[in-house]
Amino acid sequence: MRNHKPDQGQQNHKTIHDISHRSGKGRGPAESQRVETDSRPVPFQLVADFQVEVEKPAEFLHEPDVSPEERSLFLAIINTPEALNRICRLAVVSDLSEDSDRVFERLFMGPDPEDIFEAILPYLPIEIEEYWTRLRREDHDSFEAYIEYIFERFNSSLKKTAIVDMTTGESIPLWVNRRIHPGEPRGHYFPEEVDLDEPACD
Repeated sequence: MRNHKPDQGQQNHKTIHDISHRSGKGRGPAESQRVETDSRPVPFQLVADFQVEVEKPAEFLHEPDVSPEERSLFLAIINTPEALNRICRLAVVSDLSEDSDRVFERLFMGPDPEDIFEAILPYLPIEIEEYWTRLRREDHDSFEAYIEYIFERFNSSLKKTAIVDMTTGESIPLWVNRRIHPGEPRGHYFPEEVDLDEPACD
């Protein structure tokens, strides 16, 4: 009969049989051992401390090919904390964009000369702002070349990294291979004991 329902004992027996049948027969070892659970991501945070340094500022200022306007802009940047901070931020992103691999692919893009100039523009003296704004409008190629040349003076370096389990707050050691010790650097990794007391840009 179409409306006939099995009693409770029959229903439970069939359900258990079906589960056992689906999980054991006609499937490979990996499938038979698979446990279906709610797939939720486990959050981790990668914390990296960078230091940005100006490469040979005195030598740059005395280079014969550097124009007075370039010197004025460079000095305005390094003597204005806000402008220096913005340049340092962009230097870190720039270096990350060049050093990215599979994990960080296409996450760090830029900056171009316009990004650099716009980042420091609000903090420049008015006479320096007017000159470089006019140069950008009248000779954009030269503007970009000069800005890039100045920006290349600011170099970042990775000083310390840490991976944090966001669920527990536990810091995960980077040296997970027992055969590798912090005193034996491999590739571009940095041990957690690196001294961070040197001055750095935020």
